Amino acid sequence: MATYKGIKGFNIQTVSSDPPAPFAGQVWYNSTSATVKYFAVQSAAWSTGGNLPTVTKALAGAGTKTAGLAFGGETPASAQVAETYEYNGTSWTDGGDLTTARQNLGGCGTQTAGLAFGGRSPPIVNSTEEYNGSSWTAGGNLGTAVRDVGNAGTQTAGLAIGGNTFPLNTPPVTDITQEYDGSSWTNGGTLPAAFKFSSGAGTQNAAFSAGGDPGPVAEFLTVEYNGSSWTSGGNLTTERTQQNSASGTQTAGLICGAPGASNVTELYDGSSWTNSANLNVGRSYLAAVGSTQSSTLAFGGQSPPTTAATEEFDGGGPATLTVGTD
Repeated sequence: MATYKGIKGFNIQTVSSDPPAPFAGQVWYNSTSATVKYFAVQSAAWSTGGNLPTVTKALAGAGTKTAGLAFGGETPASAQVAETYEYNGTSWTDGGDLTTARQNLGGCGTQTAGLAFGGRSPPIVNSTEEYNGSSWTAGGNLGTAVRDVGNAGTQTAGLAIGGNTFPLNTPPVTDITQEYDGSSWTNGGTLPAAFKFSSGAGTQNAAFSAGGDPGPVAEFLTVEYNGSSWTSGGNLTTERTQQNSASGTQTAGLICGAPGASNVTELYDGSSWTNSANLNVGRSYLAAVGSTQSSTLAFGGQSPPTTAATEEFDGGGPATLTVGTD
């Protein structure tokens, strides 16, 4: 029987606790936990998570990879959805329904403090709802009713980015930024162009918005918000004109999903985008959540057809891994 010493030429070191600064390829036996461990640099990858209970596209989300929230959307029968689902890192369970069923809405916050706003019911609505971990209650109405809206922030400091106002106002696509303080919305800095279907992430005072429609204006566009005004960021590498979705922060963001069921994922460092591991299920009209670039949850969307698929992103990097136990 082959042994580690026979293959590598030396014994595995026995220690009572993991080394504080291991090197790539280092292997050791932790006598306290009775486990063999090693240190390696892993590649970024998407893995399959538990499917949504309902096949849904044009939905919104909040939370993290291990505590996610999915709400609203549209079924293959073109019905607007009021359902809310909570993710625990493995599977989805029912939460409290939205008061107003809607699709193409905005969402942000956490699993126990979520925010839903705008969307098409039909018609386009200006209503805002707040989630407390079990039920939704009414918040302050948007100043401008929008669908296909970008989003960022938290329940008490939310951001609604651009969107489509048709048929309520003219022109139908807006350059308005709306800020939420936990009770009411006010206008913030004007976008450099009017667009819808953008993806946003970050905080109210440090957000980014990427992609959008109309294509020639926004499909590769990235803009960054400082709480009062927008400035240009690095262009996307992939055209994104329908509902894609983003996560992370202004200096460490992620975007996934695009027209034509694209599976391309891009990572942002605050100045430029680079391609990363592809989604297993390419799609548009999906939702993605995550407070960090390296830990993202993507769910629902249109592949086609409309899908219930959930995927979890691990950004890779250095990690201590367990081989086995005694």
